[in-house]
Amino acid sequence: MRYSKILAIAIVCMFRTAILPAQEHHDHEHQRNEIGFSGGAIYTFDHKTWGGGVHLHYFRTLGVHSKWSLGGGFEQVWIEGNHFTLGAGVKYQVIDRLSIGILPGVTFFKHDEHDSTDEHDDSGYHSRFSAHLEVVYDLFHWEKLHMGPTIDYSWAKNDSHIMVGIHAAFCF
Repeated sequence: MRYSKILAIAIVCMFRTAILPAQEHHDHEHQRNEIGFSGGAIYTFDHKTWGGGVHLHYFRTLGVHSKWSLGGGFEQVWIEGNHFTLGAGVKYQVIDRLSIGILPGVTFFKHDEHDSTDEHDDSGYHSRFSAHLEVVYDLFHWEKLHMGPTIDYSWAKNDSHIMVGIHAAFCF
């Protein structure tokens, strides 16, 4: 029950501007580069367990006033099936302070002796195509730093999870 309350609060905060009239002006200077960090609670749908994780990314806008950015990210999950993901993709600023990012990539899992279908290498990991979707609402702005709630969804064959957490980014 506690986790559903946290999720509900995060959703309300993220979509506050969708409920209230959208403001077209920006109360902060538009920066072209963003280095971001998200951390939070993760729930895996396949293992039905809770754990923790972090997501790091870098994005650069396509132009001074563009709503589109290109970049890459890294995600580490500490839970059953401990794994990490590398991806590259796009981010779109839907409205001021609300953005959606999509990063296809490769997830590296520890070897599972029951899974003989994947190609294994000598590192002790096997890899699978994955996709990462993140929705971020920049609730607070302090010059070049912004922070707010995030909801991330990651998918790979036999592994999908959702993260509810806090996103912080430095823009320059």
